[in-house]
Amino acid sequence: MTLATITFWDEDFDKYGIPNILHSYLVSVFVNQVIGGGDKIIKIVPLTEKSPKPSNDHPLIIKNSTKEEAITEGFNILKEMPKLKELKSSKTIIHSKEKKPQLLSNW
Repeated sequence: MTLATITFWDEDFDKYGIPNILHSYLVSVFVNQVIGGGDKIIKIVPLTEKSPKPSNDHPLIIKNSTKEEAITEGFNILKEMPKLKELKSSKTIIHSKEKKPQLLSNW
């Protein structure tokens, strides 16, 4: 399993230093145990209120990919959304081969 968060924001801040636009998402990647063959299942879940949702709200199957390629595909789906395209973003990925998640990278 691989979990990641991605946050989008603009450069306009309120009087408390919080961006006026702030959208955060959880992206999860699981190995497709049913079909197999290197396929990965990704699910994108908005974490902040009023965050725009991807056009396809169902889990997606990414064929013949690694977990890293699948998570990147999830990020790309979000980055291409019109409301998020011009915003800054930050990503954190947690990768786990074991039952206990381990921090892989903080971009």
